Amino acid sequence: MSRRQAILDWLARLVTQRRLLVLSVLLVVTAGLASQIPKLRADPAPESLLSSYRGDGFEPIQERFEEWFGQKRRAVLLLVESPNVLDRETVQKIHDLSEFFADRPWVERVDSITTLNIPRRVKGQSDADTTDLDDLEDLDDLDDLEEVDNPEDLDDLEDLDDLEANNRDPNTQDDFEDAVFNALLDIIESDPERFDGGISVVGPKLAEELKTNTIIEGDTVTDLEVNELSEAIAGTPLLEGRLIDEDRTVAAIALQLEDLGPREMRAAMNELRADLDRPEFQGVEVHIGGLPYLRGVIVEKMREDNLRLIPLTVLVCLVLLTVSFRWTPAVLLPLAAVGITALMVVGGMGLLGEPMNILNNIIVPLLIIIGISDATHLIQRYRDEVTLGDSGRVEAGERTVRAMAVAIMLTSATTAVGLASLVVSKTVMLRHFGITSGLGVMISYVVIITLLPAILTWVKPPRSAATKENENGWFENFTSSLAARLLRHPKSILAGAALLTLLCGYGAGKITVDHALLDQFDESDPVYETTLLIEEKLDGVRPLEVVLTSDEPGRFTDPKVLKAIEQLKDWADLRPEIIRTMSHGDVLKGSLALIADDQSVWSEDFKTQKEVQGLVTMLSQREPNPITSWLTKDGQRTRVQFKLRDVGAEATIEFVADLEKELKRLLPAAQKINVAFTGEAYTGSRGQAAVVRDLLGSLLVAVLVIFLLLAFFFRSIRLGLLSIPPNLIPLVVTMAYMVWREIPLNISTVIIFSISLGLAVNGTIHVLARFREEMNRGLDREAALIRAARGTGRAIVISCVTLMAGFSVLLLSSFVPVQNFGELIAITIAGCLVATLVVLPPLLGVAGGAAKTEGA
Repeated sequence: MSRRQAILDWLARLVTQRRLLVLSVLLVVTAGLASQIPKLRADPAPESLLSSYRGDGFEPIQERFEEWFGQKRRAVLLLVESPNVLDRETVQKIHDLSEFFADRPWVERVDSITTLNIPRRVKGQSDADTTDLDDLEDLDDLDDLEEVDNPEDLDDLEDLDDLEANNRDPNTQDDFEDAVFNALLDIIESDPERFDGGISVVGPKLAEELKTNTIIEGDTVTDLEVNELSEAIAGTPLLEGRLIDEDRTVAAIALQLEDLGPREMRAAMNELRADLDRPEFQGVEVHIGGLPYLRGVIVEKMREDNLRLIPLTVLVCLVLLTVSFRWTPAVLLPLAAVGITALMVVGGMGLLGEPMNILNNIIVPLLIIIGISDATHLIQRYRDEVTLGDSGRVEAGERTVRAMAVAIMLTSATTAVGLASLVVSKTVMLRHFGITSGLGVMISYVVIITLLPAILTWVKPPRSAATKENENGWFENFTSSLAARLLRHPKSILAGAALLTLLCGYGAGKITVDHALLDQFDESDPVYETTLLIEEKLDGVRPLEVVLTSDEPGRFTDPKVLKAIEQLKDWADLRPEIIRTMSHGDVLKGSLALIADDQSVWSEDFKTQKEVQGLVTMLSQREPNPITSWLTKDGQRTRVQFKLRDVGAEATIEFVADLEKELKRLLPAAQKINVAFTGEAYTGSRGQAAVVRDLLGSLLVAVLVIFLLLAFFFRSIRLGLLSIPPNLIPLVVTMAYMVWREIPLNISTVIIFSISLGLAVNGTIHVLARFREEMNRGLDREAALIRAARGTGRAIVISCVTLMAGFSVLLLSSFVPVQNFGELIAITIAGCLVATLVVLPPLLGVAGGAAKTEGA
């Protein structure tokens, strides 16, 4: 007796003769792991699908970017939409919303056009108030809106640029005033004509006209305040696209949040939605956006998916099992097995700290569907053994385990290999999904091969063979007669399959590799609508950051470099991909335009480096310094931000390539300036292309591993090779289907092929196992194939229909990637069913090898 046979005999006796021990161990392990489920946490971050990508040198620049220019703060955006957001009634609503949420304990601060200290000139105001503009410093979350204050009283030089000099340490006051005075002199001396007489004229003029406090003073907005607000916004170009759009139809209220935990964040977002339904806020259309809110929405949708998809998946499987077997144990036991598997896997995730995210959320439905499929084959074989044989239940159970343990282990192993192939991905979320789901499939195998035989041999068997034959014989007759007809013209069938594959392969060659943020949401989803509104009216949600570095101090205060950066921005502004651009030059020009009271500054170049450094020095006296989020203190690093439309990864990569060429033209190597890219638009686009490339490689690895597994367990390289064509054909067909449906190949869809390959080979394994079994009994190839088709055809059809129907339930998910997942896997499994029943028998008939007579 071979070692493998000895192990199978031991396993068969264990699960059929020591049933109480087996069931007790399963119960204890399940209870122990299930107790860890309360520790499970949710990770709703949608950007993790791309931002967790590691490779191609992304990490160093991403980390240094935050070190040099500071981290973004978390903000929820309330977008107020109106035909004119600057009419008095709408401004009143904006002010009411701003004041209301400023008092919420989970809000650190509120930035809006009514709460912001906007620098402006007001003729005849000699006693202008001086207030701090720290509000604007914190608007880096709104794409780094950084406006600057300016001197109100240059006679005393105490409130210059809203530096709150009066509050400084008296010991440093003289040094401070000297620094500011010298900086202002540098600016004026660089362009004396603009200031018409120098500091003696500029000082009183600014003292008379400059005002930097909030425009809306009380609870009620007046017409005078609305007029002043409109003029102030018109004179502050950097506000447009951040807090208000150019045509004045959308205004943003940024709620800067406290540092909240997941539960507190979820409660805050629920409270936010409830607050917006209050009667006093009706009459104006308000949209909610921002990453914290998006994460809260995703958590809710994941919960809704679980509450909806898991029961529907179970219901579909229940109906299919009932129709297929009409035997209560055959219906309930598979559901019990997948339920135990789900408790073990989810409990294990809680124990090991693996979070539930947008991908892991489908693991439970995935395990239910796969487990039901495997259980179907075991139950079908047990029915055959117990109803057609003369032995009792225990003997039938033992024979079932001996016959099916290896085949089901192979189907589970190949499925796990397909899933585990995702481990080569450089995206953390994908790796964890592949490992967790792969381990879950193997846990499912252990549960099925132990639980089902143990209980099946305990319960009353199905009705007699004669009754079974009357009920189900037509199906077996159909599959066996189909195989017989196919074997009459095997070469014609194979030629037709090859032609179909070539045609589909030609169509599949036209598939696009792309990824867009809005592809993740349905067009009717409020998140989709809000994101689109931010892109159309404000400056979008996809930043591309160009980081410029130099070893030469003050390199980026050189007017020539600033002019080159400005030319780069002008070039980009003409591109259809770009919504808006910004650099440290914009912050400096905004300051200079207000000091000089001359908006023509925006269209002019800086004249001398002394002028630029004077502006930088003035701003550097503030704490916090508003320009440090754009230019480092040593002047050796700066950033240029490009806000892109959601044009997709392919178009983004093309833009970056053109941008690199333009950078080389405007900043030649002689200037010794290094260029690096970061930001979601860059890392997401480059990351998805690299991940798709990685996963396509993992698919080839999975094909090789599955071939080696089959060749090893069947001890035949021939059978291993013959298993490949029937399982690659459905994948090619699915790619052609994606072209027809205009579904791009991206991270969300490429994983389908790794999973589908593992599932697709299941039917092939059962046919090959039964074919090998019949061949070992001494039957010739044709007879063995007909017997194999008769014995496995019913289970294969039930299994594939179960997979198709189960995965079709995912079409009801709230997430478009999950919907695509369900649709494409259902298409692939349908192709696998056809290939297994139609292509595999002729293939084995032509090249299946000779019969072995030792088992005759």
